[in-house]
Amino acid sequence: MHPWDSMQTALESLAHNKLRSFLTALGIIIGVASVIVMVALGTGAQQAVQSRFRGLGSNEMTISQRRQFGGGNQGVLSKPITYAQATGLKELPLIVAVQASLSNTGSVVRGRESLDDTTILGVAADWIATQNPGYVAQGDFFGANDVEDKTRVVIIGQTVAKQLFPDEDPLGQELRINRLRFEVIGVIKAIDVTDPRLDPNNQVIVPIATALNDLFGKDRSVAVRVRVRDEKQIAAATEAIKKYFRQAHDTPDEAQDDVEVFSLSSVTQAQSESAQTFALLLVGMAIVSLAVGGIGIMNVMLVSVTERTREIGVRLAVGAQRWDIVQQFLIEAVALSLTGGLIGIAVGILIIPLLTRYRSDLAAVLTWQSIPQAFGVALIVGTVFGIYPAMRASRLDPMEALRYE
Repeated sequence: MHPWDSMQTALESLAHNKLRSFLTALGIIIGVASVIVMVALGTGAQQAVQSRFRGLGSNEMTISQRRQFGGGNQGVLSKPITYAQATGLKELPLIVAVQASLSNTGSVVRGRESLDDTTILGVAADWIATQNPGYVAQGDFFGANDVEDKTRVVIIGQTVAKQLFPDEDPLGQELRINRLRFEVIGVIKAIDVTDPRLDPNNQVIVPIATALNDLFGKDRSVAVRVRVRDEKQIAAATEAIKKYFRQAHDTPDEAQDDVEVFSLSSVTQAQSESAQTFALLLVGMAIVSLAVGGIGIMNVMLVSVTERTREIGVRLAVGAQRWDIVQQFLIEAVALSLTGGLIGIAVGILIIPLLTRYRSDLAAVLTWQSIPQAFGVALIVGTVFGIYPAMRASRLDPMEALRYE
């Protein structure tokens, strides 16, 4: 029997039982749509994680003084990172930017008014370039000359301004930080309070060299943030930084590094791997639903074999080959599966924009590779689960089949 005739007979049989054929294909429709949607959700989650960490600076690293442990588990700090050592990192080929800072708390006083536990932040002049536009609401930020000359100037937060200068312009006024006089040259714009226990507006910013010389002590270790040209150079830059500080601190060969280098690239990789695992889990669940749909196809095809036993017997009696019977029933199973696959692809593509429209917190990205993959899985499911009913139909004894009622 010609394959085209077998296909025509199979399609006529499916069309004869439209509702049953649709309900049988429904499992494949749901499975294929699930595969496309789950892959889109997994891909979207992975891209969202990568984008979020890139926004935080995946090509940036922080360097801090290592805390070592001696006898009795007492924390012992290694040699401090000096401001001069931090600025010397700019000479490394892979480093394109360096920022050094240090912070502590202290008292800020003006006349009889005072604020305790105020955050005192010491930074370089180029620190302001990393902040959002309009960070300084009044006045100006200090310059490189102020840092170099250790000028006692200060930028104050809104809480400090309201507490110490409630009814007057703070610019040009003086206040005392740890009993030393500083001139106010700028006021920071109000910062949103995210934690009621912490007030980000209760802070003052001073030149880092002034902070080291007058407030915290020259031996105070600074925190360093560096940026490399490309996040692919993170590993090489990390080794170069550690080598630099081993030479700067004259660290013995047998001793461990006395600085800690942390980058977001490791966190990004871990988050991406987690998102990928999540995506694979979702796809696995969708494939299970496809398998359930395949079992539904096999069950319906077995019922169809039973219902058409006499028809099979007649066809065998008039000269049909057993392969013709296999071919017909296999075509029916594959046709059900492929039809369900095509409808499932359309449903999946339509669901993705609906999810992102009504759930803004969901990230779903349609990957066109998932469409042929889902369609291929549907084809395999129809073939695998259609073989057994087709083989069973072909093995019927013609005489027994003709007597079947």
